[in-house]
Amino acid sequence: MEELKRLGQKMEQQMKDSLVFNEKTGFWYDKQDEESIYTEEGIRLSVYEDLKDTLNHLYSDCAY
Repeated sequence: MEELKRLGQKMEQQMKDSLVFNEKTGFWYDKQDEESIYTEEGIRLSVYEDLKDTLNHLYSDCAY
């Protein structure tokens, strides 16, 4: 579980590194697409969804 937690934190940091933080608004903006904005919670949710989709794909053969 600790490794999974560290992976999630690493993914959050990678996503933040690809974004620009605006201190005035408190939002994160995509460097390529200024229309895309994220909050801290939005980044965490995006990482969660990515991890969930990956796990579902990896273990899809186990689904009933």
